[in-house]
Amino acid sequence: MQTVTQLLWGSILPALLTAAALICAVRLRGRPVRGLTDVLRSTFGSLLHGTDRHQREIFAGALAATMGTGNLAGTALALLAGGPGAIFWMWISALLGMVLVCAENLLSARYRSTAQEGAPLGGALAYLQNGLRSRIPVRFFAFCCIGAALGMGNLAQSSTIAQSAAAFGIPAPVTGLLTAAMLGLLLLGGVSGIRSFALRLMPLLCGLYLLGCTVLLCMHAAALPHALASILREAFGFRAAGGGFAASLLLHCMIEGLKRGIFSNEAGLGSSGLLHMDAGDRPQWKWAAAEVFADTVICCTATALVILTAPGISLAGHDAAGLLLSAFSAGLGRLAGGFLAVNMILLAFATMIGWYPCGLAAFRYLFGRRREAVFTAFALLAAFAGALGSPEWLWCFCDLCNACMALPNLYGIVRLRRSIRVQEL
Repeated sequence: MQTVTQLLWGSILPALLTAAALICAVRLRGRPVRGLTDVLRSTFGSLLHGTDRHQREIFAGALAATMGTGNLAGTALALLAGGPGAIFWMWISALLGMVLVCAENLLSARYRSTAQEGAPLGGALAYLQNGLRSRIPVRFFAFCCIGAALGMGNLAQSSTIAQSAAAFGIPAPVTGLLTAAMLGLLLLGGVSGIRSFALRLMPLLCGLYLLGCTVLLCMHAAALPHALASILREAFGFRAAGGGFAASLLLHCMIEGLKRGIFSNEAGLGSSGLLHMDAGDRPQWKWAAAEVFADTVICCTATALVILTAPGISLAGHDAAGLLLSAFSAGLGRLAGGFLAVNMILLAFATMIGWYPCGLAAFRYLFGRRREAVFTAFALLAAFAGALGSPEWLWCFCDLCNACMALPNLYGIVRLRRSIRVQEL
C-alpha cells in the first residue's frame, strides 16, 4: 500500500492535477485566477455585508473539510522535504486548485439532478454519471469517497486529536470515546446541524490560529524579508550559499510544494462539488475558489512564515511536530504546546464534520437513503477507533483513498472539458 501511495502522490497525481488544471484554465480563460480580486471581494467581502445564512453555512462546512492538519503539519513537512522554495510551489498549487474547483462546481451545476429516492445528486457523482454516462468511474469514485470520508475524515482526525490530547494527559481510549460522543451529538442534527456548528466553529478556529501567527510574525518582523527572499530564491533552484543554480533543487521544491499544496486544499479530489451541491441554483465557483485561497495562500503561508522567521531554528534535525513546536515556542514559550494542541484538535474536528456530508452523499448513491444510518454508525466507530490506531498506517490509507478519488474525478473533468464554459461564470 505504501509503495502504491508513494507512486501516486510522488509523481502521477501532481502531473495529472497540473495537466487537468491547465486544460480547465484554457477553457475558463484564466478564471478565477484572472479576476481573483473580484472573487475575494464577492465572497469574503460579502460575509461582512449580510450574505444569507444558508450560503454562509455551506461555505463554513466546505472550509471545515478543506482546512485541517495539513495547514500545520503538511506545511512543516513541505519545508523539511523541499526547503523554503516548496512554499512558492504551494502557492502555485493553490492557483491551479482554484481553477479545478471552479471547473468541478460548474460541471456539478450543469449535470445536477435528483436521484430516484428524491435526494439531490450533485458534485462529481452527478457529472460522472450524467455527463460520462458510465457506471464504472462514478461507482469507483463513490467507493473511494466513502473510504476517504471514514479514513481522512474520521480515523486520521481522531488519531490527531488523541495525540494532541495526550499533551494534557488524556488517555487515547477516553479521547476516542469523547470524540465519538461529540460527533454523535452533532450528527443528530443531520447535515444542516453540522453546517450550523461549522458556522460557529470556523471563525473561532481561523481567528485563533491566525491571531497567534500574527503575534509571532510581529515579534519577528525583522526576519520577514529574508524569509520571503528564501522562498522565492530557492523556488527556482538557487541556493543561498554562493547563489548557484541546481536543477535538482528546483525539481524537488516543485514536487514537494505541489504535493503538499494539493494535500492541503484537496482541489481535484471531487469533494468540492459535493460540499456545495445543496446550494441549489446559486453559483458556487467563487466560494470554492475562496476556500482554496484561504486554506493554502493564507493559512499555510502563515505557518511557513512563522517557522522561517523563528530565531535559531534550523530545518535540519526536526520532524514536523518538533519543527512546529520549536518555531511557536520561540515566541510563545511554554504556551506553544498548548496553543498547537488546541489548534490541532479544532482543525481535526473541523475536518471530521466537514468530510461527513461527502461520505454520506457517496454512501447514499451506492446504497440508498434507507441505509444512511449504517454510514453514520461506521463514522462513529471510526471516530473512536482512530484514537487507538497507528498514525503511519492511517495516513498511508488516507493518502491512498484521496488519490483513488482524484483519478476518476480528473478523468471526468478532462472528458467533459467542452462542458466547462466561461460564459457560465
